[in-house]
Order: sequence, then structure tokens, then C-alpha cells
Amino acid sequence: MWQTFLITLTLVFWCNPSFIALTNALQAAAVNSQQSGELVVPLEGLDPVMLTRGKEVQGDEQFAVKRGGFRYLFSGAETKAAFEREPRRYEIQLGGTCARMGPTVQGNPDLFAVHEGLIYIFGSPACLTAFKASPANYLEPAAATTTTSVAASDESRRRGRALIEKAVEALGGAARLDGLLSYEERGTVGSRTPQGVTEIKTALLMRYPDKIRMERTLSFGTIATVVTPEGGFVLLPRGSSELLEVQRAAYLKQLQNNPLAILRARREAGFSAVSSGAGKVGETAVEQVEVSGGGVNATLGIAPDTGRILSLTYRGRGDGGVYGKIVRTFSDFRAVGGLTLPFKAAGAFNGATEPSQTSTVESIVVNGDLSPSLFEKPKPAGGQ
Repeated sequence: MWQTFLITLTLVFWCNPSFIALTNALQAAAVNSQQSGELVVPLEGLDPVMLTRGKEVQGDEQFAVKRGGFRYLFSGAETKAAFEREPRRYEIQLGGTCARMGPTVQGNPDLFAVHEGLIYIFGSPACLTAFKASPANYLEPAAATTTTSVAASDESRRRGRALIEKAVEALGGAARLDGLLSYEERGTVGSRTPQGVTEIKTALLMRYPDKIRMERTLSFGTIATVVTPEGGFVLLPRGSSELLEVQRAAYLKQLQNNPLAILRARREAGFSAVSSGAGKVGETAVEQVEVSGGGVNATLGIAPDTGRILSLTYRGRGDGGVYGKIVRTFSDFRAVGGLTLPFKAAGAFNGATEPSQTSTVESIVVNGDLSPSLFEKPKPAGGQ
């Protein structure tokens, strides 16, 4: 399964690169909140059970419960017992991450709102305000059991499978796809700023089967996010911090919706590929293949003559955290290390051009020598 996750990360431009647009301030908040190692009393010390009932009642230190990095306070034995019976109902949702921007952004435990009886926290006052105005825009829709919008016949499934296999061959063949040892990619991705759209330099470094390092370079230095089977951490110019498990899982999940992940997942139990009709990418005719399985729900636009994947469509977060329709189209295919890969991607969100989904690759190295130290957390000063 970890090989599948790594394939999902093999191209920044074939992934959802929205994590690159996270601001330094939000990342710094995540680091600062975790460096102390102390459990935080959230919700300004209010009783979470009473909050879900629409009342703000101060908690008491003698009625406390430790859970998920927080120390919740309760107004009495009755609400404390209710929390202990159903902690998932009353605790802060999403593992304590921002309900507007998603799990990759740490929430401030004192910026909170109650929606439909559940407690959410936010990374900034602006996030709280936006969520309150339209909560449904920012909460992930319930996962569908299938992506197919058409009645799946035996023929549509057969055709879908055949197109997936043709896409594997167009990429370079099953042996090369499944046999990668390491991967290094450098390029740029778009980012909105108050001054307009700019480009951020990015890098993706991997050692198979289970070491991943994602970098973005900003004016003050490079931020690196490292994910391994044991956990994950963020490296900033001034220090490092562990990722919350919910954040680590979110990085992996949000990067599953990309062509390489889907092609690698074709052999997994439960994988489904259904041809759902003709379409176009620009002036090129494609066949739409709706795929699902392993957490993926997406539609690929595959050119039937070449087997190239020219588009990817799925539901995800836009630059402002709103859920909607993401479409990425791929071009400038080049041969690199036995694989044929696109060096450009153009992105759209709900029909409008989206810079954070638009990227260009500058260089790719397949099966090069990547040092294991790139995926190890630096030791604290003094070697402790």
C-alpha cells in the first residue's frame, strides 16, 4: 500500500498541489503549537459538552479529560461522563485542524464554532468568519462508494480496464511504473498573493518504498514536509515540528487523486474503471474513464489512440478551502528515465483558472541517488 502512496506523490503537477499555497504564518502556528509538548486547554476552558448543547459554561480543573493533544475541562461530573462515553461526538473535530482550510493547517483551539452539534476550530479569524458564513462549503462531502455517473455494464468496465492498461503502456510500461527506486523532481507552481499571481519553486524527493520529502522555497527560505511510515515532520528555517497524525494522513489522502496513483492502484482489490463516454481536452478527443477504489474518486480523460492521460477531474479544496470541481489538463510530454511524463499542467476550479493547480516541471531524475538523511529529522542542538 505504501508503494501506491508513493506513486501518488511522484509528480507535483500530477498531484493536488494546494499544500504549497499554505502560508508561512499557518505553518508557523502549527510548529509553535506542537513544540512545547504540553496538553492545551482548548475552547477558552469552556465545557465542550455544554457547547454542543448551545451553552457556554466554564469548565472546572477538577473535571478534566486528556484526549488528542488537548485537556478538556467540564463543568461537572455529568458532562465529563457524557464526554467519556462518546468522545468523538464532543471532541474538537478533524483532529484539531482548521475546518476551513483542511487538515494540513493547524487550528487555534480558542477559535471555535459549533455546527450541527459538532465543534470545529480554525487557523485564523478569517477562516472562522468564512466558515460561519457557509459551513457546507468547507466540510468534506461524504465519500461516495463509486464515482460512476453511468450504469456500469460489462462492456463499459472492459473498455475502462483496457484504457487503463493502455495508459500504463503509454507511461512506460508496468515494469518501469511499478519498479521505481527513487525520484527527484523540481519545478514551479502558481500562488496567489496580494500583488498578483507568482510562482513558487518546488521539489519532490522520494526513496521507494516509503520515504517522501516535499519542498517549497519562499522568500525567507525553504519549507520541507517529510512523510514516512513512522510519522512525519515539517522543517522550517528556524526549527522543526512533528506532524499530527491527521495531518500526515491528509497529505497522503489529498495526493491520491492523480494519474500515477490511479495507474498503480489498478491491481488493488476494489479498484474500478468504467468508460463513461467521449470528451475533449482542447481539440483532442478523449474517452472519460471514471475510477474509484483505495480512497480515489476521479475521472481520467485518456486519448484512445496514444493512451496518454490528458486530464484529471475530481472534487477537492480550492485555494480558499472551498470544495468544488478540480480539472487538471496535462501537456508537454517528455521521455525521462524510461517514462513519458507531462512537464506542464493547467488547472481550473469550478470552471475558473486556478494558479495553485497550474505547474511546470523543470527537471526530473529517475532512480538517482538520494541520501537517506534527506528523510530524517535533524537532531536537536547538542545531539539530545
